[in-house]
Amino acid sequence: MLLKDVRDFIAMLGIVEDSHCYSGKMINKNDKSIGIYHLKSNRQPNIPIGGINNSSYGIKGISILIHWTEDQIETEKAANKLLNLLLSIKNVTINQSTVKFILPSYDEPIPVDTDDNGIYEYVIECLFFYERK
Repeated sequence: MLLKDVRDFIAMLGIVEDSHCYSGKMINKNDKSIGIYHLKSNRQPNIPIGGINNSSYGIKGISILIHWTEDQIETEKAANKLLNLLLSIKNVTINQSTVKFILPSYDEPIPVDTDDNGIYEYVIECLFFYERK
């Protein structure tokens, strides 16, 4: 599963217009946008005894930036809406991979204050657990 696959899936949820959903880098940073990034963590690899070929699932660490508006409350609501959608996802197909579930790192989106233009931002860190082929 690639970062672009997660981006396409998040865009399909309908929280933002497809053109306002980015992966890897947010170009132009439009209001009401979402950016999808690799999660930087020190998580141990999921390799069972016998090697990777014996693994039934993989884990994709994702960091989601919700770049919304100058209104903190509106931005927090958008971030919570996305988090609640992610929590409800079970057994969905993303580019031929079945995502069993999504596990957030925290109980709520993380506020990261405003950018240089006064736009509020939140982050959702999560793990996508998917079946290996």
